[in-house]
Parts: sequence; C-alpha cells; structure tokens
Amino acid sequence: MRVLRCMALAGIVGSVAALPGSAGANGGAYIGLDRTHYQAGETAVGRVTAFVPREEQGLLERGPFYALLLPEGAALREGRPLPDGTILLGAFSIEQAEPKWFEARVSFVVPDLPGGFYDLAFCNDPCSVSGLGEPMTGLISIVETSREGELLTERSRLQGRIYGLRRDLRKLERRHEEALAVLGAAQEARSQLQAEVDRLEAQLHEPPPASRREEPAGRPVIAWWAAAGVVLALLVLAAVQASRRRRLAPLLVPDTVEELEREIESGGRPEVRSG
Repeated sequence: MRVLRCMALAGIVGSVAALPGSAGANGGAYIGLDRTHYQAGETAVGRVTAFVPREEQGLLERGPFYALLLPEGAALREGRPLPDGTILLGAFSIEQAEPKWFEARVSFVVPDLPGGFYDLAFCNDPCSVSGLGEPMTGLISIVETSREGELLTERSRLQGRIYGLRRDLRKLERRHEEALAVLGAAQEARSQLQAEVDRLEAQLHEPPPASRREEPAGRPVIAWWAAAGVVLALLVLAAVQASRRRRLAPLLVPDTVEELEREIESGGRPEVRSG
C-alpha cells in the first residue's frame, strides 16, 4: 500500500512540476506539492488550479479555505464535523487566473508525525465547501530522514519502471499471440497451395483419357477409313476385271479357210473356245 501511494504521489508531483497546477473540469483537482517527501519541520508549498463556472463562483465568499491533513482512514464530508485527529496546516490564498479558472496556493510547516503517507484536503471552517466547483485533494509523504526519502523515491521510480516493463511485456505477448495466429493461417494456406500444386503436377504426368486421346489427332479414324477405301477399291477392281474377262473371252479363229466357211454357211457363230 505504501508503495502504491508513493507511486501516486510521485506522479502528482511530476504533473505539478510541468504545469502551474493540476485540475480537470468537474473531474477533481489535485493539491500538488513542490517536493515528494518531507521531514517534520520542513516547509511545504502546495498549489492547485480549479475550473469554477460563473454560477458557482459565489463559493469563494465562503472562505477562508484551509489545507487539512487527515488521519489515516479518515474521510472529509461537507456539513459534518472534521474527523478526529485532523490537522489544520494553513490557509489558501486564491487568485483568479482566467474568467473561469482560479489558482489556490498554500504554504505550511510539516507537522511532526510518524513517517508515512497522509491525505490532504481542502475545506473551510466549519467544513461546508470541500472544493471550488470540484473536489480538491492531495497526498503528502512524511519521512524520518532524507535518506529514507531518497530510497522511497528510488523505489517509486523502480516500481514505475517495473510497471512499464510489465505493460510492455503484455503488449509483446499479445503481439506474439497475433503473430502465431497469422503464422498458423499462413502455414494452412501454404499446405492448401502445396496440395493444389501436387494435384496439378500429378495431372500433368497422367495419360489423357481414351476419348480425349482419339479426338484431337483423328489419325486412327482417318487410317481406318483409308484402309477400308483401299480394300473396297481393290474389290471393285477385281470385280470389273472378272466381268471383263467373262465378256471378252478370247475367240478361237479356225485353223483353215474351209473351217471358217463351213461355220458361216451353217449360220452359227464362231466357236468360242477357252484356251
């Protein structure tokens, strides 16, 4: 708990060092101190800026307002008595910085209290206004020695660094998980592409189907028709030759004139003799 409060106080002081004060419109204003840790008897200077709408600027007339140190575990409530053990540290001086912005400053001597973190509060007396348009709170660290303050500051710095490293580690882990998911998707896509490549290569080495093998060339069909035509032509030629042989059988001429005359006188045709 002490470490977390130390880290919070360091953050508040860092913000105050960079800006004239720290405040958020209606979101709460912080009483920033000029140092992180104080020893009893040292002087602390605190300031805070607040956004106060015009309709609420009448609250300024209900001052003076004081910086209060609350005991551990105590809470300040408007309209109710201050918690037992509350210490009035000093009165705020309030100046108007802009039409709706006001800056409150306070200087006080750090009380002699055991080392630890204490809550600061802003209120009038009796406590009826605990802020100017928004709550005003702060935190102070009291230490026994300056060395203790240095060690607390260093520990706070290291704790902040550890927190930052853990945050960066969580980001890296999320990125790693995202990268693994992308890698897995890429490997799956690669496997699918490789399977498709293997399938296409297998098709390249396979013989084409019979129907597709006969259609493109057409040569076997033409060869069969050519052969059939040749056979048919030979058969026709053979038939013609056979017919001609039958029609043009050779005539046998008689050996003598007497035989020829005898044939003519008989009215017969010359005898056809097959040789």
